[in-house]
Amino acid sequence: MIKSQLRKTANITATAKSWEEARYDAPDGQAALAQADFALTYSGDLVGESSSRMLIAYTAGDPAEPASLVGEYVGLERVTGTLDGCTGSFVVELRGRHEDSVAKTTGQIVPGSGSGEFEGLHGDVEYAAGDLTFDVTLSYAFDPGPEVH
Repeated sequence: MIKSQLRKTANITATAKSWEEARYDAPDGQAALAQADFALTYSGDLVGESSSRMLIAYTAGDPAEPASLVGEYVGLERVTGTLDGCTGSFVVELRGRHEDSVAKTTGQIVPGSGSGEFEGLHGDVEYAAGDLTFDVTLSYAFDPGPEVH
């Protein structure tokens, strides 16, 4: 298989399969800290699934009304699937903000995290979620290796 060094764009739909969140530090009058574990399924140019863990700092809103919450978050996601004829897994470092009922997330593939046919994969990811199904754009390429001619 020939892996291209040219940057490509994948358009993906992600759907949440699960979401488990727990606050671990919430002093009165201060930003509440939470941890969330969740799983996604991917369709479109990337077919597969992922598991993620996020750390969240809620700075405003009512926990009884999740749409009102405002917060910043960071996390890691392991994606396993098939993209551009290649199968394997890779890890994405995530950073984002939830405000006005929309979560906007950017991410970067962790260098050296690709396994299987995703060895040498690098790139950037953008997520936009207003509910449990959201749009993902992945801009990616492969590092040059012995299979590139």
